[in-house]
Amino acid sequence: MRKILVKYSKRERNRAKDFTHKITTSIARKFKGYLHGFKDLEKERMLNESKSHNRDIAKSNWKTIISFMSYKSNVKPLNPHNSTKRCSRCGMINAPKGFSYECRYCGLGADRQLNASINLYLQMEGFTPSPKLFDELLKAWRGFTLTGEKADESSDELERSLRLMNPKSYINLPKTT
Repeated sequence: MRKILVKYSKRERNRAKDFTHKITTSIARKFKGYLHGFKDLEKERMLNESKSHNRDIAKSNWKTIISFMSYKSNVKPLNPHNSTKRCSRCGMINAPKGFSYECRYCGLGADRQLNASINLYLQMEGFTPSPKLFDELLKAWRGFTLTGEKADESSDELERSLRLMNPKSYINLPKTT
């Protein structure tokens, strides 16, 4: 029985490795010449009391994905420290609860993961958050709207710019005029 278990475990690891190769090759080909940013995550710091959560974290192998991408494309490791707590508009640190992020200083409201993605993008490009920069980027990105306004979906967006993965996720800003 042990031989069979070893055989099928090895087969499953090979399938996962093959899938990782295929997906990283696909990304590298589609975005050839681009710089790819990845969070430099440490698994040990993500574990908690939940057995199922710990198993999910232990099964995921982010370092393999990063190493496969690094020889297929340009990769930059990004520091994830405070990426979900920092406001991508004004740069102030807040302690958000739940899935949404609301800045107490500038009034930015966003999906927490989307806010973190913008922070990582700014870090990758070497920018620091500022309201002026955020407003300039807001003009170029689709799916971001001021509160109560509709997004302009007809704009010719660059392929690299951020897009919403979940249509229910959005950023809203209080109207100033």
